[in-house]
Amino acid sequence: MLLSWERAVELAYLNHQVITEVNNKQQVNWLLVDLGLENITMEQINQILDKMLIGFNRLFKYKSIQQASLGYFRMLDIVKKGDRYHPRIHILLPMIKSYFQGRYYIKYDNWISLWSRAVGIENGLFVKVKVVNGRDAERENIQEKLLNFREQESEIPFRESQIITPRRLIGYSKLLKNVTEHLGNDNKLHLDVDEFCINDPVANQAFFHMLDWHPGVREEEKLLF
Repeated sequence: MLLSWERAVELAYLNHQVITEVNNKQQVNWLLVDLGLENITMEQINQILDKMLIGFNRLFKYKSIQQASLGYFRMLDIVKKGDRYHPRIHILLPMIKSYFQGRYYIKYDNWISLWSRAVGIENGLFVKVKVVNGRDAERENIQEKLLNFREQESEIPFRESQIITPRRLIGYSKLLKNVTEHLGNDNKLHLDVDEFCINDPVANQAFFHMLDWHPGVREEEKLLF
């Protein structure tokens, strides 16, 4: 069974390939979006996770999201700090070519409003939106980055939770699902950095951000976001 940090690297690597594949064939805009709730108690957590996942599906049926988004990758990441949980849904979003040019653009305040409406909660919301354009892509050696990441993550405790009921931690839809299936679900990833395409700055920038995404439950002494 993969440790959470190993799975994080595998998924970041796969999604790097997906982004590169999409960018080679069409022009899209990329967003990284985090949607979550803050300071959830042990007694609330399972009900809140159900509400969040139902809200996520509802969110992507809203017209403003549907007409701008070409699909998504999403990951459920649950950070436990002390006796409180901080669940996040991390999302990689390819948006239409004209996303920033007119009526399709979704402002940050609108993301908050839409997420609040989708989950039916007004307080304790967490929303973070980052445009991935490659302009601030890190130029450090990928092999060195992965090595440093593994060393840091080996010190963070990950464990099976006996409290949180099992859920589907990741999912793909539409364009990203099609590309992932095209790349081959049985294509074993060995994280061969010699074959890692580093010519796409957008994919590189997203990759480094996605290394901080972990499927499942993890404990941290200090929240990093």
